[in-house]
Amino acid sequence: MRTFLFSIFLFINLFSFGQNPTSIFGFFPEAQLSYKTANEFKISTKIESQQGIINTSPDMNPHYNYYHNQTDFQGFIGKSINPFVSVTIGYQYRIDPQSNNSNRSIQQISFVQPLTGIKLGHRIRTDQTFAAEENPEFRGRYRLSAEIPLSGQSLDPTEFYCILSDEGIISHQNDDTGFENRFVLGVGKLLTKHQKVQVAIDYRTDKFSAQSIRHRTWIKFGWFASFSAKK
Repeated sequence: MRTFLFSIFLFINLFSFGQNPTSIFGFFPEAQLSYKTANEFKISTKIESQQGIINTSPDMNPHYNYYHNQTDFQGFIGKSINPFVSVTIGYQYRIDPQSNNSNRSIQQISFVQPLTGIKLGHRIRTDQTFAAEENPEFRGRYRLSAEIPLSGQSLDPTEFYCILSDEGIISHQNDDTGFENRFVLGVGKLLTKHQKVQVAIDYRTDKFSAQSIRHRTWIKFGWFASFSAKK
């Protein structure tokens, strides 16, 4: 745990408060509840909220107070094609105090690649965002993720594990094309067979075509629960 806290400190200093003029830092709680039906459909609901405490950019005075950045409400329904591949569609409603609230449609396909001592995941996702007085935004995304048990070759209840992921996002809106990268590093604990908690650093970079790259560092706290119907 001390190593993880040191990593948080290092990320904040290297990426959020370096020489780049646009930096955002805050907390990112999230919760997800999933249910798998007897015929292998998976229904999920999720809420996540970004709570900022630091915002510095060249076009505004530095902001060092709490502010609500955004809150997302999501719903998904997916189907397992086989034990390793699933397809999913979803919907998101975003509350955005700084802009217009938005609606988003989501489509994705996920692959699980079980390896010895590591669970490797691939996710390909597309989404379309619609908001009042704004042109639609279209995005394509690919995420590579890994879960690594910290005790032994497999994960059992009450044990800790490491989470690591990197996601590249290409977006298109108003004839402009952008790129964003999201890197996540953290630790989780499997509380029971059906519940787990995670704490992680979520470091995001975008606006690469602007005069300065925007850096956003979020400390994520997550609770996840999944249940299955009896067959």
